[in-house]
Amino acid sequence: MAEDLEPDFYLKWKHCETPGVKTLCNLRKLLSRLEEVHRKDIYVYTSGHLNPRKLYKPPETIFQHWRNSNRTWEKPTHSTPTIPPVSRNKEVSEMKDAWVHFTVSTALHPDDTHNTPLFRYLNPRIQASRALKDGTSESLQEEEKELEERLPFSRETHTKEELRLPEMKVLRYPEVVSSRQCSRSAPGRDVYRYISSYLAGITKADSYKKFLSFQREVLAKEDILKYDFTGSKVAVAHENRLKEELQKICTCNPQQFNRLQVFGKIFEDICNSSLIFGDLLKEVKRLLAEVRGLENSPRRSCDIDQAKEHLRKLQQASLAALEHNDKLRNDLEAESLLLQSAKEKAASGKIQDEKELTLVEKVEKRRCEIFEKWDEIKVLEKHIKETLVHSGVAEIAESGLKSIENEAVKLETANRILRKKIKVIESHMKQLLQRSKISAEERQALWDLIREYSDVEDVEDDFEMLRKLT
Repeated sequence: MAEDLEPDFYLKWKHCETPGVKTLCNLRKLLSRLEEVHRKDIYVYTSGHLNPRKLYKPPETIFQHWRNSNRTWEKPTHSTPTIPPVSRNKEVSEMKDAWVHFTVSTALHPDDTHNTPLFRYLNPRIQASRALKDGTSESLQEEEKELEERLPFSRETHTKEELRLPEMKVLRYPEVVSSRQCSRSAPGRDVYRYISSYLAGITKADSYKKFLSFQREVLAKEDILKYDFTGSKVAVAHENRLKEELQKICTCNPQQFNRLQVFGKIFEDICNSSLIFGDLLKEVKRLLAEVRGLENSPRRSCDIDQAKEHLRKLQQASLAALEHNDKLRNDLEAESLLLQSAKEKAASGKIQDEKELTLVEKVEKRRCEIFEKWDEIKVLEKHIKETLVHSGVAEIAESGLKSIENEAVKLETANRILRKKIKVIESHMKQLLQRSKISAEERQALWDLIREYSDVEDVEDDFEMLRKLT
């Protein structure tokens, strides 16, 4: 019947079946057969050892967090007794008393609270022992009356507790004297100390005092202001010390070497204490000493003129050598261009001639060309050795010229400074000679003596002018 119900679409494929051979030309039959085989395979796997029900399952551990958590709930047979109102009121009063006792016992009190009624109420034994030691009977009687009048109180229920903030562990800073010591690490191991927090103060005034002491001792703000960038307070300290040292010096010594010694000590202290300006002051002092040494160094005008003349000759020689080098380079480039054009012409002519020559003639011709080139190379080498200048030599000469120019500038500066010094000395000598009461012969002898010990030829005219003026 199933075959009769097949649609006409599948009947046209009947011709592909071979007689006697069972084939699956119908797609619906193929899919149903595949589904059936797949279902059988799944059943074989799930019914065997891969079935999840047959796999090993470890026993589950059930944790009981409280004792009656796993008990079965049972309905109570009798009603629970109600709490009487008297016991409830008692519990409420005990809870209130506990709150009051906690507040009183943990309250922060100042040091003068030993004489308050609350302290005497909480500490009766301490007050009684103090009264016996003092020997005052009146205070003892008052305490006894007060103890009789007050309500019964047990010390066991009142455990005195006091809230105390923990102490802070801070580093103990060594005392510094200068900014250079602030930048360096302290020698040795670190030393710590324990201080109480400013929050432990009973009143606001106590808290503020502790806060100020914390800033002064731990933060060290005063040291920061004292040894700041400008160092104004340090400068005042050095100034006061300089005044004290100068007051101790005797003024009878005309040379005043002691004053210079004091100034030198104070200057060294400033350089050693200041982190920023110490090295700068030392460098300024060194440069000033060099400038003064340069001013005092003897330089003659004839030496400067000789150095200038030598510099001028070297400059002219170097310029001439550079011009000659440029000329030779241009000539070499022109010769190389001519040689290249001659080679090209000879090569074009040789190509035509070599076709007509034999092999022996070609070899002889090449040999002659080699000898000619060898002679030309020898001539060029000799020309280069005799006439051309190496670029390295020219650079060395230029560097030497620059160094000589710098030296000449320095000598001119020193000469200018010396001329100014000479003018100042001449004016000073002129004033001294005018003020002095000496005769003309003595003045003449003095000028002759000065001229004898001075070998500078440039100042002879100046001496003659001074002699006429004086």
